[in-house]
Amino acid sequence: MRQAILAVDDDPHMLKLLEKIIVGKTPYDIETVENSLEVPRMLEAREYDLIITDLKMPGLSGLDILRFCRQNRRAEETIVITAFAELETALEAMSLGAGEYITKPFRKERLLLAVDGAMRRRSRRRELDARLRAYELEPFELAVEAFRGEYVRMLAQRSPGGTAEMAQRSGIPATMLDVLLKKD
Repeated sequence: MRQAILAVDDDPHMLKLLEKIIVGKTPYDIETVENSLEVPRMLEAREYDLIITDLKMPGLSGLDILRFCRQNRRAEETIVITAFAELETALEAMSLGAGEYITKPFRKERLLLAVDGAMRRRSRRRELDARLRAYELEPFELAVEAFRGEYVRMLAQRSPGGTAEMAQRSGIPATMLDVLLKKD
């Protein structure tokens, strides 16, 4: 499943720019919304990996969206983009969980670097959560099966050569890897 971004801005031109940058330069999916009041409904309907939000908007501000995410224990990474570079606001955004605070106008490379960092953090958090869930499984055989599945998923990510490379790297027979990969 591809990682997904939700971009929130009351300026349709900014949303088009964000969409163009993300679609053109990253492997991520992006969904955009102009009306910030729709964000809570959208977050209840699905999970995103990253939220990119403008700071000042009618309806819900970027800080309101950050507060909503915190109050509802949302796992999304967040990037705040603003034309209003105020130290106090930046500190508040960071204290509410914003991973990045970018001022307009921004360079495309700056945004891409922030998005890449946020997506890496989100991926690591997902992997850690999967391992922690495996620790809680009982009986022991279920935990072992969960760890095995996680190991094979990570091995597949590190092995672009497919099953043969995975078998060579891990010492697990290719036939067993095929079975384990089909379980996922």
